[in-house]
Amino acid sequence: MIAFPGPASALVTLPVAPDRDGIARVLSLERVARETLPDLRATIPAFNRLLVEGTPSRWDPAEVEARLEAGARIALEAEPETTPAGAVTLPVCYERELAPDLEEVAAIAGLTPDEVARLHCGSTYLVLATGFAPGFAYLGDLDARIAAPRLASPRARVPQGAVGIADRRTGVYPAEGPGGWRLVGRVPAALFADAAERIARFAPGGSVEFRRIGRKDYEAECE
Repeated sequence: MIAFPGPASALVTLPVAPDRDGIARVLSLERVARETLPDLRATIPAFNRLLVEGTPSRWDPAEVEARLEAGARIALEAEPETTPAGAVTLPVCYERELAPDLEEVAAIAGLTPDEVARLHCGSTYLVLATGFAPGFAYLGDLDARIAAPRLASPRARVPQGAVGIADRRTGVYPAEGPGGWRLVGRVPAALFADAAERIARFAPGGSVEFRRIGRKDYEAECE
């Protein structure tokens, strides 16, 4: 399905799940779009969708639609190209002072806080999308046993490096700001100090793992 949300933009939604295969197909469509559409300003893959933004003076909706439809057929019918990428590994501390919602998530799950921490750092996560804030990655899928809804009222201030959970997604706040995800840990803020590095760290289709550390190691990595 193709929609035109702006005068020089198109949003393509593929009939695929937002999983590793689905993201690979979206990235295949992105490659076709970049090769066949003139003067693109940006392509933004996310979940099972691709947003394409072009140059207004070179934007022909009928031509764009035809080329995106052809690209979508290629992406859906062909075996998606996958480029193995090393996982980004982030150290995370689950100590109570750094994880204000960990006990509540544990209560929702019927588990202990330690079990929640163990399950959270026991998976390899797929980068489904980036956005919300520069350097924020939506990671999935979280173990269903520790899924938890967003907070009813978002916090006005979430510290940099906070690790949050919202339903079957998890992610790290790259900078201080508001947020409504339940906070279950903290990555040393020093790892997000460089703005260019934190923006480039994650890309849709990549992988992220969390490595559990204690408070002493957390403090050492913050220095």
